[in-house]
Amino acid sequence: MRKSILFILCVIAIQLAFSSDSTLLDKIDAIVNDKIILRSDIENQLDLLSLRGPEEQKSRCELLERLIYNKILTTQALKDSLPLSNEEVEDELTRKVNYFISAAGSQEAFEEYYHKTVEQIKEDYREDIREQMLAARMRNKILGDIKVTPSEVKGYFDKLAKDSLPYFNATIELQQIVMKPRVSVVQQQSARDKAFGILERLRNGENFELLANLYSEDISSAQQGGLLDWAPRGTYVKEFEGAAFRLKAGEISDLVQTPFGYHIIEMIERRGDMIQVRHILVRPQSTSKDAEYAQNKLDSIRNDILNNKISFFQSVKDYSQDEQSKNVGGSILNYETGGTLLEVNKIDPNLYLMVDTLSIGAITSPIMFQAEDGSPAFRIVKLISKTNPHIADIKLDYDKMQNAAKSDKEEIVLQRWYDKNIKKTYLMVADEYKVCETLRSILPK
Repeated sequence: MRKSILFILCVIAIQLAFSSDSTLLDKIDAIVNDKIILRSDIENQLDLLSLRGPEEQKSRCELLERLIYNKILTTQALKDSLPLSNEEVEDELTRKVNYFISAAGSQEAFEEYYHKTVEQIKEDYREDIREQMLAARMRNKILGDIKVTPSEVKGYFDKLAKDSLPYFNATIELQQIVMKPRVSVVQQQSARDKAFGILERLRNGENFELLANLYSEDISSAQQGGLLDWAPRGTYVKEFEGAAFRLKAGEISDLVQTPFGYHIIEMIERRGDMIQVRHILVRPQSTSKDAEYAQNKLDSIRNDILNNKISFFQSVKDYSQDEQSKNVGGSILNYETGGTLLEVNKIDPNLYLMVDTLSIGAITSPIMFQAEDGSPAFRIVKLISKTNPHIADIKLDYDKMQNAAKSDKEEIVLQRWYDKNIKKTYLMVADEYKVCETLRSILPK
């Protein structure tokens, strides 16, 4: 440790020697044991989190405190030899870079913004990601499997100031059974023949963009000549992705069958695990007779449920054709939280109209809707629970209060750990941070 501190002090001396007008190339804002926190670390976080503005000084203080705590966690994780493989780091690094590429709109826009290639950016941030992952694992080890009892939840709720209780929007919980009109062998063959005819025209030199615009049944991409956004591996269904990643730039696939229908794929460009392609989709069409059969079948299932011949749960298991909700007992999930509570103001208005007048436990008649793959389908929906907009109530919102109480307890345990370990930590911060209220308790006296 002593050699590491001496090395850091040498780095500071070199920076001072090569800086002019007392401006450092990249100033050191803090040293935590043998780890450095640079001014650029703070600046990058301020920009990333959009924290510039009147409260910038406060944000700088809070960010530095968080980075210091992360360095302490990382130091302890290394002492405890917590496992973390290079493959795990690379996977997380790739996931984060792909997320920012998606946010930027394209890999070119991402690289232009940073004035670096993706590989250079990965090289810059690899160790930061490693430290973040180690800190997270150390945090999990400290917290272990903390639970809260009902009395602790009540105690937490009772301590909340009555005039600052949280306000919750109206919510509902729903379950569904989905049935899609079957597609006959004749309709499947018709779609395949149509797709093959388009493929032959492409092989004879006709323009892919024009044919996509004319014939593709993926409406959003058809308007762009079949063009899909840059996407990382894992974005598309396995059949589509497997065919796409085998293509070279400019190549066109054979027919590719997926749950969506028949695709023809043209590779535009591939960069590592990122691809951009065009595609033409031909979807097998069900007939009105098939739709009527699906609707009647679902209505029959509903009647059996209402007459207690079969449970809703068992009907989901036996009949529902929506895999995502089927895997969780038919529950329609909240994509933001992963839970089952849906905020009324954030769900599909058509879905809300279906259930608005239902009583708890009631089930709608079969109603047609567009499934996630774009195909027509029917569903019956059961209303499980419903709340009106309200101030937090421990009976109505026990789960939320339980989570809040658990987070509060975890924060107390973590703070105790920090208070204990900060005494054994070498810590130095730049003078301008010594005015930070949040840092005064941890700075050397």
